Amino acid sequence: MKLLIIEASYPRDFFGERLDGLATFHLTKLLRINSKLVYALDKKHLEKAIALAAKGDYDVVHLSCHGADDGIAVTDNTNVDWPDFVRLFSVSGYSPKALIMSSCCGAADGLADEFEEAESQPEIIFGSTDERGYNEYAVAWAILYNLFEVDGVTRNAAREALRAINAIVHRNFRYLRWHDDRQEYVQYPGEGRQYEVTERIKVRRKS
Repeated sequence: MKLLIIEASYPRDFFGERLDGLATFHLTKLLRINSKLVYALDKKHLEKAIALAAKGDYDVVHLSCHGADDGIAVTDNTNVDWPDFVRLFSVSGYSPKALIMSSCCGAADGLADEFEEAESQPEIIFGSTDERGYNEYAVAWAILYNLFEVDGVTRNAAREALRAINAIVHRNFRYLRWHDDRQEYVQYPGEGRQYEVTERIKVRRKS
């Protein structure tokens, strides 16, 4: 697995040393994941980061930033709405296996709707549907990337991770998977579905 982590949080997050992208980078190094960290302080560098991911054929893109229902904002407080964000992938014809949105409302319906109209889209979109705390994202990504490292970047790994995240962290995380036949994203879990973690999460041991 090749993972590109893009850090685009606000200046106050840099000052307060609360950078999800940086924390995730160090976490993935402990998991022996082939990861790279870049900083996108403005829209120009966000565009460069997505182009880098496409050129480098990265399996997973992890974006740490602030967001809302209609899009995201990067470090210099430039707003990037969902149509503009999706175009950054479309210009390179880039379809990563997974897009991990570490931002408020990162798994919003609006993002999925825009990708459904594009020629290129991630197989998996993973994030929250509302505003979550820094600590909640940190725990969620520890669970997700451990399972990606053990089982690969697959739908089964994403489902198992989401079950654990919903049980341990919060139920307002979800993942959307691309349905080839229907040419649209399918939400997991489905509306009103409840579940529990029934087996122990696999953990990579130190060696």
